[in-house]
Amino acid sequence: MIKSLHLNNLVLVDSCELEFQSNFTALTGETGAGKTALTEAIHLALGARADTSLIRTGADKASVEISFSIRDVPKAQALLSEAGIDFSIEEELIIRREISREGKNRAFLNCQMVPLPLLQKTGATLLELIGQHTHQGLLTSDFQRSIVDLFGDLFVPLKAFQEAWEFEKQLKKTLDTLLIAESKREKEEENLRLQLNEILEAQLKEGEEEQIIEEHKRLYHAQEINEKTQGLLHTFSTVLPQVNRSAKICEALISLDPSFQEPHTLVAQALIALNEAQHELQRALNRIENDPNRFHFLEERLAAIHRIKRKYGQDIHAIFALEQQLKTKLASFDSLSESIEETKAALAKASTQTTSFASKLSSLRRSSALVLEQELTKELHSLNMPSAQIKIEISPHARTAMGDDQIDFWIRANKGEEPVLVKEHASGGELSRLLFAIKITLAEKNDTPTLIFDEIDANVGGTTASIIGEKLRSLGTKRQVICITHFPQVASQANAQISVQKIEKDGRTLTQVLLLDPKEREKELLRMLGGTPQLYRY
Repeated sequence: MIKSLHLNNLVLVDSCELEFQSNFTALTGETGAGKTALTEAIHLALGARADTSLIRTGADKASVEISFSIRDVPKAQALLSEAGIDFSIEEELIIRREISREGKNRAFLNCQMVPLPLLQKTGATLLELIGQHTHQGLLTSDFQRSIVDLFGDLFVPLKAFQEAWEFEKQLKKTLDTLLIAESKREKEEENLRLQLNEILEAQLKEGEEEQIIEEHKRLYHAQEINEKTQGLLHTFSTVLPQVNRSAKICEALISLDPSFQEPHTLVAQALIALNEAQHELQRALNRIENDPNRFHFLEERLAAIHRIKRKYGQDIHAIFALEQQLKTKLASFDSLSESIEETKAALAKASTQTTSFASKLSSLRRSSALVLEQELTKELHSLNMPSAQIKIEISPHARTAMGDDQIDFWIRANKGEEPVLVKEHASGGELSRLLFAIKITLAEKNDTPTLIFDEIDANVGGTTASIIGEKLRSLGTKRQVICITHFPQVASQANAQISVQKIEKDGRTLTQVLLLDPKEREKELLRMLGGTPQLYRY
């Protein structure tokens, strides 16, 4: 429910602040006085596109601030909680929108800057604005369907159908994917098996490549190694006897001079080292193979390993990983037929369930439509259309997310006439009254706390306007109702009245917005009846 509205530098309004009651408030004023500025301000505050032309001449920016009570609006509370906006149901929610000539536009919820989509979602839970052109929505089957669904409280069965239909569509996508895989299976399976067999036939082993490279290098240099090793052994065979004799001479010298002990020790150690070196050289020489067949085998093996690496991976670990992937993929082919059959069975079951939900929804809509057409007909009778009749036709339609139904409203405005489709033949006056009848009929179903009617009484006569005023007053006992009207018959039924007036002050034209006291209200109603218009405050 709107608690207050504050405008600053918007159109012709320099500044105004209004408090609103919880019931029915009429908003009146001469054409061009600026009543539209208030609806534009509310639109702006709730996320409409910002337009710098709304900024008052001479001002750099404009602002709109609306406070709402959200104690009884759980949808708004849920949105605020989800968005992380601080609020308390005991305090008012402050919505503020600022626009500037530089193009900087900002929106706030309780002083926290928010994106427009959040502002729009929140606003939709708080207020519904029914304008002169809202009845254009009646010209669409979707809007007419939504009326039937709202009247019949059909959102639970509609959601059940939509969930079933979405599940069915997902199964269809899964089946299509499986069938495509099946159609490609033979060729793809053959290709995968060729790859796997090539990897398996290579019989790769961890560390094998490094060992082959080492042996290949040794065989490649076998002749050179053999020649050089033979030369070393020949040298050792010449040197060792001489070192041996040297050791014996040093040993003999020790008896003549003990200082030869250290040289003897070093020569003896050298003799031992040379003997061991000779032994190791001989062993190494014995290991050298000059086998051309072995060398050829190693070259072919290395070439095979490098070929596999070029095709399937940079190293053996990558190839082993690919091998496992190929095995897994081939294994999935083995279960593909089974998956297809299982998915077909699940799809058949899901399709049956979706059709069941759609059929139930259609049946509920037909039941809802029968009652709704009676209620709307009764409301039109009370709106000075005594011979009017509404018929709601529900016919089969290609399945959509909204079910299997085409819903069309038919109206017979006058006795003796043939019913016509509302979306094709209804007049502006008929549409206005039908829309009003719908809003009255759905008042208990609509959980939006505030309804703003912007000249909903256009295209009707004075008698009908009186009836509309009475119904708005009654509706005001259930919702906060604000109605912009030119009819005194409507305004006189309001619990409170706000007047929008255009005045000149200090050489400028201003719009002032006033909450009228009883005496001022009498003067305004007199003006609306054709008496002399007066300005009440300056």
